[in-house]
Amino acid sequence: MRSALLLVALATVATSLLPGCEGCGNDTNPGTDAGPDGPGDNTFDQCGGDPASFARQSFLSLVGRRPKSQAEVKVYADLYQAAADLGDDPKDTVARAIMTRPEFSERWVNVAMDALHVQRLDIQSEADCWDEPLRSTVTPALAMAVRDKSAPQSADGTSFTMLDLARSAIALDDLSPIYRAQLFSLVSHPIPAANVGAVDAELARREDFGSTFDASYLHRDSVCLGCHNSEASVTDSDDPALDRHWPVPGLAEKAIYGQSMGVTNERAHAAFRVDNFVDNGSTRPWGWSTRCGSFAAPASLGDDIAGVDGKLASATGKRSTVYDVEAALARGFAALRGVALPGDAAITDPDTALAWLVTLKITEDVWQKATGTQLTIANYFPRNEAASKELYRLATRFAQSGYSLKALLAAIVSGDYFNRQAPDAGCGPSPYTYPNVFDPWVISDADEARRKNGPGDAVTAVDARTLVTATSAALDWGPAPLLSRFPDYGESCVNSTTCTRLMQLCQTGQCCTSAMACQMGAPIPYEELGFQRGVGMFLRNSERGFRGLDFQARLSWEDRYGACTRPGWVAMDFVDRLAADGAAHPTATAADLVAALKDRLVGEPAIADGAEHDALTSIVGTLDGPASAVTPASLRQVCAALLESPQFLLQGIAGAGGDLPVLTPPGQTYDAVCDGLSTTGLGIPGRVVTCGAGTLTLAAARIAAPVVERASVITPEPPVRVRLAPEGERERTPAPTHRRPAM
Repeated sequence: MRSALLLVALATVATSLLPGCEGCGNDTNPGTDAGPDGPGDNTFDQCGGDPASFARQSFLSLVGRRPKSQAEVKVYADLYQAAADLGDDPKDTVARAIMTRPEFSERWVNVAMDALHVQRLDIQSEADCWDEPLRSTVTPALAMAVRDKSAPQSADGTSFTMLDLARSAIALDDLSPIYRAQLFSLVSHPIPAANVGAVDAELARREDFGSTFDASYLHRDSVCLGCHNSEASVTDSDDPALDRHWPVPGLAEKAIYGQSMGVTNERAHAAFRVDNFVDNGSTRPWGWSTRCGSFAAPASLGDDIAGVDGKLASATGKRSTVYDVEAALARGFAALRGVALPGDAAITDPDTALAWLVTLKITEDVWQKATGTQLTIANYFPRNEAASKELYRLATRFAQSGYSLKALLAAIVSGDYFNRQAPDAGCGPSPYTYPNVFDPWVISDADEARRKNGPGDAVTAVDARTLVTATSAALDWGPAPLLSRFPDYGESCVNSTTCTRLMQLCQTGQCCTSAMACQMGAPIPYEELGFQRGVGMFLRNSERGFRGLDFQARLSWEDRYGACTRPGWVAMDFVDRLAADGAAHPTATAADLVAALKDRLVGEPAIADGAEHDALTSIVGTLDGPASAVTPASLRQVCAALLESPQFLLQGIAGAGGDLPVLTPPGQTYDAVCDGLSTTGLGIPGRVVTCGAGTLTLAAARIAAPVVERASVITPEPPVRVRLAPEGERERTPAPTHRRPAM
């Protein structure tokens, strides 16, 4: 089956060588849920993959790339066995070792940005606060200061951006500071409001911010709460077999809003105030950069211009702002930290309930990034007991760990729903023995035997950002010049279709970052925006992206990667070096080149007889021939086929592995990988790795706790980028507010 899937991509290249509550997830399907356990003879929890497949799948989920060689897989498989021999949890050990890789931090910064709906485009772009750091080094100190202090206090006496804080929070391994601080960045970019009165404009802006908050922090919709909440649902049933509503314990909405059905949007969103608050003062949360926004002191504010009595946890009344929401969230995080919730108890404290919903949302986002599936459905709740229990288990672990991203990820990849054996392994009495966690909708299948999940349901599309990072890592394509998390470099120059035009605009003081980047070989914003939009990356609230490459998305992917063309800023990549190594090797064959390339991209170096062998021969020539006869251009055609193969575009089943290719790069041999792991450490106190010739040993060691640096190098604040305003629009000015005369 694997060879057949890959053959489709190879054949394409070879051929080219020739010429109410609607929308809230109401469902009344009468099918019977399989339940959390199923019949006693179904052993889905005994059908996990082997240590090598665990390493392969964990690399992609945790750091956004695949292992770079069979040797790298072997090192981590040996670490797995060594941990088991010591009585340690082998999955946790391997996962934490992988999370020490340098790719980890930047991957999860981007995940946090998308989860928080950080807008990357147009008038509400948050590039000024999220695209550039002010600190040249990253330590946990900044995040620790933000975590331990209130927003009106100074964190450490120096300014910072959200990017600085996000990197520091991941170094601290505590996500809570990011979620608290982002509340202020969120409200710093109000929508324009023309031809409406001050009150209507204010209410429109609050609704915009409030709906973003509901979606990115709470995973709730006030419209849907009338039909689906933690206390009741139109899809609930006293019969567990027919029950379609399985909320996680806590009754959070009742504590947050005073009633489970919620309150009006005007009340729930009153704290996202703009009037007389945003850009109307000099207070900066924790002393952050002026580029991220400034606000009026809360004590200086009068009553709400719209006269709304707000209600969101303890952020109540007519003078509430995001300062109050942040304080409520801080209190809630503190209450849950290290504790989580006791069983089925209802939460009575509104701030704890607020933090619990945020905890559940973060857990769901991280689960989805790691596995490609969701634990909740369109009404924001789990549809069956198994999904509800898994969400509760993971969220509890997350809170108890002190909001540790690594603890949450380790719990996900160590669970019974990760690293499943492939269907062709035949594990279990039938193909469908899993609780309906991956796909809850199969209970209505006409074939009763298929009303549970199987390992095939764990196979999902790799998300677009991970596809890009996996491609760049495999092919040694370093970061693009002036790499930005924003497709327009924060300059709104996406309508300029050539580098020449950008250079002309730069002469007038506009679009200079974009012009410099394209001169160095990076894509121009017009092209980059089209690519990111085409493959489904999150851009803004109106373009939240998607997962999986449909026909149109495949065209966008092929346009960028369909020829495996080396980017203009890269002098030599993996394909070039592989071709050179093959030419220099006295006995290497064309088959050795292909095996090394397949190993690198999809983790399957073997070449199947028959159709795959014939397709490859039509591209690179006789596979038994010398490697020196294969040109880099021919290798790139094989690379292009692999980049479009199901093995590369999908996740959920690990590559099959195989023998170590003859042309494994020197930096990816067993000894080189083991030495690197020994140098960086496992991220686990009391354990140390030592390496021999082709061997790895894990042993106990006394390791001092790392010292948290309380200061870091500070760089001057960069100048604000000059944004090219779209035709007919003015450059962003401070938030328009209804100013009242001083009393």
